[in-house]
Amino acid sequence: MANLINLENVSKSWGLKTLLDSVSLGVQTGDRIGIVGVNGGGKTTLLEVLTGIEEPDAGRVSHNSDLRMAVVTQRFDLDETLTIGQAVVEPLGVATYQWASNAKVREVLQGTGVVELGLDTPVGQLSGGERRRVNLAAALVQDLDVVVLDEPTNHLDVEGVQWLAEHLLSRKIAVVVVTHDRWFLDTVATLTWEVHDGTVDVYAGGYNDWTFARAERARQADAVEQRRANLARKE
Repeated sequence: MANLINLENVSKSWGLKTLLDSVSLGVQTGDRIGIVGVNGGGKTTLLEVLTGIEEPDAGRVSHNSDLRMAVVTQRFDLDETLTIGQAVVEPLGVATYQWASNAKVREVLQGTGVVELGLDTPVGQLSGGERRRVNLAAALVQDLDVVVLDEPTNHLDVEGVQWLAEHLLSRKIAVVVVTHDRWFLDTVATLTWEVHDGTVDVYAGGYNDWTFARAERARQADAVEQRRANLARKE
């Protein structure tokens, strides 16, 4: 598998808080990575450093040459002067009125519920949640190597969340996602990155796999500590 994104000894702080401390990680072709951790623990910072939105304080972030990447974070927004069609469809070289003739565009616009907003609607008239859906659609209609998503399920209904999971599973692209939706993580993720205390621990599988593996690691650590305590008492 090709290495698409690589982090080498990356550190990043906000104010006095160190969110990433000498972190080394990689995203490979076909990886589907769910990022978990407490709020404020560094999940979004990791995404932004990974994608180049933010520069690390130390270390190196490298992207594969000609990497095709789309990023949908809570920081990004659309040009309010554009219509939805101009923002999503026309960058592909497709006229807005031809959207239904392109199978991928049609599936994404319908799956995200964007088509119901009206493709001639100006972005400036949309609510925050509607803009997030349009942002998501604009990313997913592209030909990609990797898509990076920060809380993509927040403004989708149940059917939309299920559609998004199935859509990502059907595409041969790498996925990096932050979400609190446990079902989504279990369905989509093949790897889980837990961000905590400046470090990132890597686990195989989705949310339930991570929960079990983390508990097992804690049990083993407790057992080691207990053995050390017993030896200390004997001495």
